[in-house]
Amino acid sequence: MDIVSFIETLAGKWFSQRTTHYLASQTSKAGQSNLLMEVLPATDASLVQLCEAQGQDPSHIVCGLKVDQDSRLDGDTRNTQRTTVMVMLQPTAEGKGVLLQASSKETVALGEYSLDSDVLTLTTQTPDGTVQERLWFANPNLRMRTSVLKVGDIEHMASFCSEIRLGGAPVQS
Repeated sequence: MDIVSFIETLAGKWFSQRTTHYLASQTSKAGQSNLLMEVLPATDASLVQLCEAQGQDPSHIVCGLKVDQDSRLDGDTRNTQRTTVMVMLQPTAEGKGVLLQASSKETVALGEYSLDSDVLTLTTQTPDGTVQERLWFANPNLRMRTSVLKVGDIEHMASFCSEIRLGGAPVQS
């Protein structure tokens, strides 16, 4: 599977159940999210603008993804809403490529992606440290996702999500 095919499998509405473990305090927190994921074509104006703003050549865009997220952690009284746009640039022969992410909170993260054995790995640098996220499918409507936040060589946070497709299943080829 190539990166465009994998991104296309992400399209649709998803319910996400998440557990986050904070390693320093040895505490965990559960949460839920509703996700709406939309595949964006390489010619999408928001993808081109993001590339240009980050000094990347828009002609190298292979696809993009827009994620609308509505989340709540257990114990919180208010939901967190965010929109993130991701741009995948042309991968190397080894399947690695540049990843740009921009969120509605005005932050832009530069990173890389790799796709190996139908597992997508996203690695991004954020103000908090390095985040490595892995996504894979147990079946077409059940997706797994893990993430780890590292500061230097120290892991600070780890999370696991199981995500169920609620609608908008991708077209089967």
